[in-house]
Parts: sequence; structure tokens; C-alpha cells
Amino acid sequence: MKKIFIDEVKPGMILGADVKQSGRMLLPAGSVLTRSNIAVFKKQGIETVEILTAENQEPDEASLDKAFTYVRDYFMFVDHSHPTSIKLFDIAVYKTAVKLMEGWRIPTREEQTVTELDDMRDLFYRDEGSVKDIVDDELKLASFPDIFFKVKEAVTDPNTSAQQIAEVVGLDVGLSTQLLKLVNSPLYGFPSEISSLVRAVALIGGRELCTLALGLSTIGYFRDIPPELIDMRTFWLHSLTCAVFSKVIAEQMDGVVPEEMFTAGLLHDAGRLILFKKMPCSAVQTMIHARENFIPLVEAEDMVLGFNHTEVARAMFERWSFPESLIDIIASHHNPSLSNHYKEAGILQLADNLALAVGLADGGMYAIPGVDETLPEKLGVDEEMLVQIVHDYDSRIKELFSSFF
Repeated sequence: MKKIFIDEVKPGMILGADVKQSGRMLLPAGSVLTRSNIAVFKKQGIETVEILTAENQEPDEASLDKAFTYVRDYFMFVDHSHPTSIKLFDIAVYKTAVKLMEGWRIPTREEQTVTELDDMRDLFYRDEGSVKDIVDDELKLASFPDIFFKVKEAVTDPNTSAQQIAEVVGLDVGLSTQLLKLVNSPLYGFPSEISSLVRAVALIGGRELCTLALGLSTIGYFRDIPPELIDMRTFWLHSLTCAVFSKVIAEQMDGVVPEEMFTAGLLHDAGRLILFKKMPCSAVQTMIHARENFIPLVEAEDMVLGFNHTEVARAMFERWSFPESLIDIIASHHNPSLSNHYKEAGILQLADNLALAVGLADGGMYAIPGVDETLPEKLGVDEEMLVQIVHDYDSRIKELFSSFF
């Protein structure tokens, strides 16, 4: 059973708990939902409902067949003989089949079509403006919130206490609230509630808390993306999914900071958001090209723009003086072999592919790019471990998304 937003409820789903409003029964548990039921819930202001899931059931053959047909197109770009690709495909098929049993409907091609824009203009066109020009223009209009740099300054001073770090973070009420939500989420699983930032610093570490503050602060920067370009809830769901996978994998690796990997996952596609702001028409063209040809979005960007979102992210984060290691990890996640932090960039590449694979069961639109051929062996991640990683993700993601977005 899981709690989902009312806008995600579909006819055919089964209620896992009574729906009541001001003590009045609207619909009892076990009812099969209809369009009329859902309309009544929305009219009554019901925001979430409990839905029975098929988590403990094996998908039936018909659901698996439909899932297989739907998922296979998204794996056209990867090496079908690679064990990791095979396991990612199996995971995507299984999760899609489960969603089908829960009442989810595979979207039509028309529903996934990206609409071209007539009322927006690009700041630059291909070969007319460089990545530097795009970032320079963006930063003329807005700057990064300075709370992170205050936190960074406090953390890098070896004489700064946990109390002093907490006081600096506490200067931003919204940021400190989000940090405490994150620390108290299933992502950490502490046995008792962490009610103060001082305690959070003591348990997680000052540098680690600073890294989380960076990621959460950056989310707030991207609030003016035109909604007709992209569904920001879907964008951040993929980003948060990638962040959780990155942290789950990092926790099983020596010498990797899980908080850094969480932040890298959260921000790995931030360059795309700058493209939406400065080159909306070209950004839409990349999405159309990727969708029509079932190629990864990063490949479509290179073809249409002549560069991709990782280059934009590198230029932007360098201007914001982000930690060098974090910049390198994010900018190299589509090609870890070029990174000075191969293990971390490889983790992010694997996490991104996992996020895209499980996201197909939520109507994901883009082909899986695949992972470097030798990456799983170098990381020590086999097919059995991938299944366990997805299981750990499932147990941690519940309620985390709704807490933040």
C-alpha cells in the first residue's frame, strides 16, 4: 500500500484505506476507483489517498508482455549483450508490469509528443553563441544564493564548531527546514528524530551537511522555468531518484562521500534547465529529436546544439565556485572515463541509468544511454547487487519526494 497524490490516481486503482472528509465516509477501503470517485475527491479537497499496490505479487503474463513491448524501444541504444543492460531492462519491465497491474496505463505516442513553441525565441543559435556566452548571460540576470558560501566558509575553517555551522545554516529558515526533513527521512533511517541542526552536524558531519545545503539551495534557483517547456515535478522526481540511487550505491563503496553523491545526483541535469531558459526552442528540438529517434537526450543535444547539458553545468558551477570534485563528477557522468573522479562519476552514470529505467514505469520519455562497458566490474556492482540497490531505493524514496516537492 502506498500514498499517492490525487492527480496521480487512475481509474481501476484499489483504495487501501477509507477516504473520509470531516468524519464523513466518502469511499471505503477496497473500492475500485472510477473517474467519478476521483472527481469527487478533487472537489472535496482530498490531496492524497492510500492505494493498494502489487508489490507482493508477481506480475501476470499479460502485464509482462505489455511491459516488455513498451520498454524495449527505450533500450535500443544500449548493448543488449551486456549483463548490466540486461538487468536494467529486466528491472524496467518488472516495475512497468507492476504499475500496469495497479491500474497504470501506458501513454500513447501523442501524449508523449513534445510540442514546438511559437512564442519563444532563443538567445543564441547553433554556432552563434558558446556555452560560456549562455552562462554569462544567465548570471547577468541572477546570482546564486549566498547562503551556501557562508556555510562553506564556516565548514572550511578548522576552528568552527558544530554550533557555529548550525547557526550559519540557520540563517536561512527554508534551507534549515529542508535539511532537517532530509536528515529525518528514510534516506538516513536514524532511530529517533533529529530536531536540531547542531545534532545533524554532529551525526552527518559539517562538510557533508554543507554539500547537502549546496544541493538544496540550488533547487531554489530554478523556479522560473516556463511550465510549457517541462514539467518541473517530473524533472525533480528523476533528479531525486538519481540522487537516492547515487547515495545508496555510494554507501557500499569505500572512499566515497554519500552526501556528495546525493547532491551530484540532485544536480546532474541542472545544465538542461539553463538551456530551457536561454535556448527554449533549441531545447525543445533536442527533445523532439530524442523522442522521434529513440536516442538518449544527451546524444540529441550534441547533434542539435553542438554541445550538451554537462558542458553547461560545468561552466555554470565553475562560475559559482562549487567544489571542484562535484563539478567534475556532474560534468563527466555521461563519460566517466574522462573524469578525475572515475568512481564517483561512474556511480552517477549508473544511478542515472537506474533512475531512467525505473522512471519508464512512470511514463519516462527518453532512451536509456547505457553505462561504460567496464564500469560495473570496476565498481564491483553485479546483477544481484543492482536488484538490492533498487530494493533499497524503493524503501527510501517513499514520502521523500512529497516532503520536498
